[in-house]
Amino acid sequence: MFRSSHVDARALRWKERKEALEAEVHGGTDAAPRKMRFRQGAGPGLPRLERVRSTQRARRRAMVRSVVILALLFYAAWRGLLWVETTDFAREHLMIPAP
Repeated sequence: MFRSSHVDARALRWKERKEALEAEVHGGTDAAPRKMRFRQGAGPGLPRLERVRSTQRARRRAMVRSVVILALLFYAAWRGLLWVETTDFAREHLMIPAP
C-alpha cells in the first residue's frame, strides 16, 4: 500500500483500529445486526396503551425523584445559611471590615 509522507502514521493506525472495532461491533459483513433491549416488558410486542402507561409511570418517578433531590438541596442551603448566621464565621470571613 502506498503511504504518503505527509500522512501521519498515528492517523493510519487509528483508521485501522477504528475499522477493526467497527467490524467487531457489527459482527462482520455477513452477520445481521443485533437487537438492543433496554428493559424487559417493553417494546413493539406490547399494546400501545400499556407502553404509554409504562412511559408515564417512568416519567412520574423521574419527576418525583427530581423534586426530592431539589428539596434536599434547598434544605441543605437553608441549614447552611442558618449556620453562617448563627456562628462567628460570617463576621470573621465574610464581612469586610470598614476602613
